Amino acid sequence: MKIAISSQNKQTITGHAGKCRRFWIYETENEVILSKELTELKREDILHIRFHESKNPYAPHPLFEVDLIITGGAGKGFINRLSGQGVTVLPTSETDPDKAVEKYFDGSLNVINPEPRHG
Repeated sequence: MKIAISSQNKQTITGHAGKCRRFWIYETENEVILSKELTELKREDILHIRFHESKNPYAPHPLFEVDLIITGGAGKGFINRLSGQGVTVLPTSETDPDKAVEKYFDGSLNVINPEPRHG
């Protein structure tokens, strides 16, 4: 399973995944973390820009290759667009990326309601 976590500051889980450029990408197998790598998106690959300004918003994208995105906040539209790419988005109040992955696997991740609108 491949998990992306929005982390603009490279330390904590940050909100507004659609405007985030930095994501920790976890490769996991059988609920064990195999690797963790920081990915920094190009400006044109920031999902807010991709979805609202691109002529081909659903062209291949690194985040379309993950199974799950954990973020501090995301709007319903963002969640629906990623769902259409087979990616689940879970907004959470957890701030530690490693703990979020562990809590996701043990079923204790605190999932919060999506933001009603993006900005």
